[in-house]
Amino acid sequence: MKYIGYSRVELLQLFQFAIEIEILPYRFDLNIKAEYFVQEINDAPGLHSLRMQVSKQKSRHSFQALHKDGLSFKKGEVLKVVKNEDDEWWYMQSFHTDNIGDVPISYIIPIEGKYSEMYYKHVYYHIMDHNVAKERLSRQADTQKGSFLINKSERKPGVPRQHTLILNNGVITTYHRIHFSLNKCSIGKSVWFDSLNDLVHHYMMKADGLPCSIKIPIPKQRNMPIAVNKEFEINKSHIKFSKCINAGQFGETWKGVWKGEGPVMIKTNIATNITQETFIDAANILAKLHHKNIISLYGVCTENYPLYIVTELMINGNLKDYLTTNNLTPAELVDIAIQVTEGMIYLGEQDYIHCNLKAASILLGYNNTVKIANFHLAQHLNGNKYWTVEEGTELAIRWTAPEGYTLNQLSIKSDVWSFGILLWELATKGHMPYPGMTHKE
Repeated sequence: MKYIGYSRVELLQLFQFAIEIEILPYRFDLNIKAEYFVQEINDAPGLHSLRMQVSKQKSRHSFQALHKDGLSFKKGEVLKVVKNEDDEWWYMQSFHTDNIGDVPISYIIPIEGKYSEMYYKHVYYHIMDHNVAKERLSRQADTQKGSFLINKSERKPGVPRQHTLILNNGVITTYHRIHFSLNKCSIGKSVWFDSLNDLVHHYMMKADGLPCSIKIPIPKQRNMPIAVNKEFEINKSHIKFSKCINAGQFGETWKGVWKGEGPVMIKTNIATNITQETFIDAANILAKLHHKNIISLYGVCTENYPLYIVTELMINGNLKDYLTTNNLTPAELVDIAIQVTEGMIYLGEQDYIHCNLKAASILLGYNNTVKIANFHLAQHLNGNKYWTVEEGTELAIRWTAPEGYTLNQLSIKSDVWSFGILLWELATKGHMPYPGMTHKE
């Protein structure tokens, strides 16, 4: 299978098109649609057509080139794509200066084209007072029909936090409550989605009951100070990506190299529905934990978007995938379980709960060395017996203890429950817990 020059972003767009294309019969399953995707990525004319649709971009931030091949530009400049065969840098021309050079794609957004909305899914999520969110939408100089943001209300004593889609329909601003139930979300409770990203994609394609389809997100302010220990800051230019090893709703994970130091694993907040603050919180937690069975933090890149968390590289990937592709002996399975136990005991001694313990959150190195990872849901109890789960928190249904849903509370004992499910995964060589049952059941 060849990619004939696609960038990672283009592959993501084409894959989404393949699995949602309307001419495919509904009865086609994802495997058949995946085969269709493989066929499409070998279509050179299709690649050219796709790129023509996202050829004009606008800069989100000012950029000062550091080498002679780079293109400097100011925020708001319109740029034309000349060549975009790289995952991180595109060769572009400024309509303002006519200068040509390399541009980091994290600094630009498309302003026209059928698939341009796919670039937006990581910028629309805000946490602020409801009135402040309304003001931010209305004061944007380029606010137009379809402009939107999703706001999660600030925490206030005795007041439940709410998610709201705030939409400008070209005349007035409208508000649409987002409901959550059993790890799904909905507007109007008629159609339910697995994540906010899925909800946003749906209403980008069609209005489906809204005053208009949503098109242009109002981005989060990027000049907010980030609370991270600067001794861990790494120069982003020293990090080189080599291979994407995982991508999901909590971001992308890459294998890469830290210049002068060696191989590393890089977690990014690209294409994720968790907030910037939550992403950094995970790094701050890792910075405080030091144990042979917990992933080691090397550093962070937080000076500009996207953010990186740089950790040690675990060569054998996550435990779930490893179980399905390797025939481990009972003794090896027990050894893995013991290492997980030791790491979780240490975590509890530090008054932390993981809240997402499962085989996919366990990484393996040489000789089946275990490292607990994925701390985006982890919480410090601060001496309390439990943590109250916030509305909208996306828990892993099949691994989370019942009290997480019945009482909205998680504790160290809840992690013990999850550990029991992880043992079931070990025993079944990576099978999904509760086979044959739906999430609701």
